[in-house]
Amino acid sequence: MKNERKYFWIFVCCFFNFSDPLLQAGEISQVRKELQTNPLIHPAASWVLENQLTITHLKPAPNIPGLCVYHYRVTTTSKECQQLVDQALGYYYSYVWMEAARSFETALRYDHECAFAWLGLSKSIEKWGRGNGLEPLKKAHELMKKAGHRESLLILSRCQEKGIADNVKPDQRKSKAQSTLDELLTLYEDDEEGWFARAQISDRLTAIPYYKSLLRVNPLHPGANHELVHFYENYTRPVLGWPYAEKYIESSPGIPHAFHMQAHLAMRIGKWDKTSDRSSRAIELEQQYHQHVGVPPKDDFQFQHHLETLTRSLIHDGRFSEVNQTIEVAKKENYDFHNDWFRMYLLQENWSACEAIISKERKKNKDTAIYHAALLFLTRGESSRAKIEIDALRQIHQKRGHRNAKLLDLRLRELQGRWLCQQNQGEAGLKLLQEVVNQTKNDFNSHAWGMGSYWMESWGLGALEAGNDATAEEAFLEALAHDARSIMGALGLRALCEKLHREDESQQYELLARRCWPKASESDYFLLRSRLDRLTKRIAGQIKSPTTQNASGAVSTGAVPEKGLEKGVIKQTIPSSNSSSKIIPMENR
Repeated sequence: MKNERKYFWIFVCCFFNFSDPLLQAGEISQVRKELQTNPLIHPAASWVLENQLTITHLKPAPNIPGLCVYHYRVTTTSKECQQLVDQALGYYYSYVWMEAARSFETALRYDHECAFAWLGLSKSIEKWGRGNGLEPLKKAHELMKKAGHRESLLILSRCQEKGIADNVKPDQRKSKAQSTLDELLTLYEDDEEGWFARAQISDRLTAIPYYKSLLRVNPLHPGANHELVHFYENYTRPVLGWPYAEKYIESSPGIPHAFHMQAHLAMRIGKWDKTSDRSSRAIELEQQYHQHVGVPPKDDFQFQHHLETLTRSLIHDGRFSEVNQTIEVAKKENYDFHNDWFRMYLLQENWSACEAIISKERKKNKDTAIYHAALLFLTRGESSRAKIEIDALRQIHQKRGHRNAKLLDLRLRELQGRWLCQQNQGEAGLKLLQEVVNQTKNDFNSHAWGMGSYWMESWGLGALEAGNDATAEEAFLEALAHDARSIMGALGLRALCEKLHREDESQQYELLARRCWPKASESDYFLLRSRLDRLTKRIAGQIKSPTTQNASGAVSTGAVPEKGLEKGVIKQTIPSSNSSSKIIPMENR
């Protein structure tokens, strides 16, 4: 009875891909032998073990056509083994370590003596962080003589690097491995795996010539293109990585991460038309992968980051109905993108949703909750309530050792500046806001991930609240200079030019705003437009933004009540046909 329970538990763990110390301790191998001898002990466990890979404990990989165009000929007589090796390399170069390991191990079912598949399995397991990568590497070393000369040198180099080759001292591992790869490239200058391996064992900057040499051999090598995208992004020259992002997609049309990486880069260099569409394609491919291969999202470590990138880009583009769809997916997987969601709800003036996020944040992240609460109150014109939150954030700021002191300092000065602008102390408030802009405008990290114009936009809003048109114009122009699709910058300048009777410029900024939000709903667009119109006409401290909401938390109109109307009745002001703020239809943007 005890053994039957053990076999049943192994069946459950294997079938549902649970982790258990029993499996990790190697006892599963003994159980496999017992069940092979007498499969009737537990038929279900026998069936699962026959359909589970021994090393990764995953189901065998299916062959997926069109995943990646890369091909590297290895020593094998099995067509299926070669196909799965190519598939595994495609996954490996896109950091999908689990699938790379699964594909390499499945390839070994077709040719157990394929030395290169053992090498790839070793590298994939090490990257994945599951299991011992040295054991497959030792197996590759044993089979080295049966492999071709190129593969033998690749395996030898890896063994030297990991310290399992003969006559290699610890301090010689890297240099010996590099020398072996240099020999490989001297003999076979077209060997793609040799060029990539040589780059990987080099320092960050010295690796680049090897990647570029590899692309001379194969312009569509997925690994080289992927690594160069990352390099130029981290080297603060992201625009130089764009051609490699294009080639990466061309090399890996069926892998989600290739589309994500172009979106990744597009967000940093202002190509917002590419960001949302590429991110959407990445998520679409990823969901197909989850369904086809049977992988739950929790086991796909890239999915959360891909979904977060899509969410942020959709919010930037004003595509809020699509964001709501991503929110449903995120909540199902227990992902929490509260900073991005709060930003959207604030733009929509959905106060109850903002308050719900703040309430949740107060339990986990107090300083972020305080910051968001202060922003909410400032946006609603509730200066006295905002001051309470600002004072609380100041107390946190005064404590040393905060995990994110730089961001906290910027946020505090932003809030103080906005609050002063609302208190008829515009000079002092704008000074603080400009200090924040001056500190961040040349900081690459402050402009990444869709934040390129945030601090300039906040400066512009403060200037409008202070009634300082000249500074507001400067701030919004700076916002557009740092993000050519800053909706706040475009609509802020539209409202300012209308106020100053610069009709032609106002029309041009209206057109620009439409290009910034080409797929936004009319209601979301006009809600933000009317908010900036109100701020442009306000006198600091005298006009309070409306806070009325319907039962669902959505704002009823977001416009200022006109004089003479009954209390609580709000009328939307629509420009006349001959007004300088004539509405431009979406199709004529």
